[in-house]
Amino acid sequence: MKEKRLRSLKVKVIQVFSKWKDPHEEVSYKESGIVQAMEISDEGDINFTILPKHPHCPCCLLNASQLREKLLSIKDVRSVHCDVIEIPGKERWIRSINA
Repeated sequence: MKEKRLRSLKVKVIQVFSKWKDPHEEVSYKESGIVQAMEISDEGDINFTILPKHPHCPCCLLNASQLREKLLSIKDVRSVHCDVIEIPGKERWIRSINA
């Protein structure tokens, strides 16, 4: 991907994270510290890691899945993978979000 398109993609992805809110809080994922890491490859692959604040809440799982779908809808995004850390049953969360 050309540098200008990659820069544009990164801006769009950051805007999504800046506006996306946790269902239990009035702050964005970016402000709340839920997003622990994010990487965007030159090919348009997005990998991000989250630490859910309410790991036993089904609406938080659904919200993370919807975030992934939103990211996939951005032009030039080839794939999106979400990792979940430091919660019980994280493997099930990862499978559900990335299904």
